[in-house]
Amino acid sequence: MAITYEENCATFTSVIYEDEVVPLRDFLQNIAPDELMCDFSECDDVHLAVLQLIMAYKKSYGCRYEFSEDTKLFEKVLKGFSVKEDNCL
Repeated sequence: MAITYEENCATFTSVIYEDEVVPLRDFLQNIAPDELMCDFSECDDVHLAVLQLIMAYKKSYGCRYEFSEDTKLFEKVLKGFSVKEDNCL
């Protein structure tokens, strides 16, 4: 698995494919309403379905992210997501 879980932290490594969606969903359900910590420092790419789960969690609860020095597209997506947007209900 490219995602490892510990307490409220998910560590993403290498490339995250769509087969990680269900385990991530289960993890998020178990930690809710705690703040989620996502460590992307060793991650190369993330499937959009995984990003959608993270953004949905952020809509209801808190999320913090850790990224590598190289800016990747998924980082721009997560940083650009605002929970205050009306179209994100």
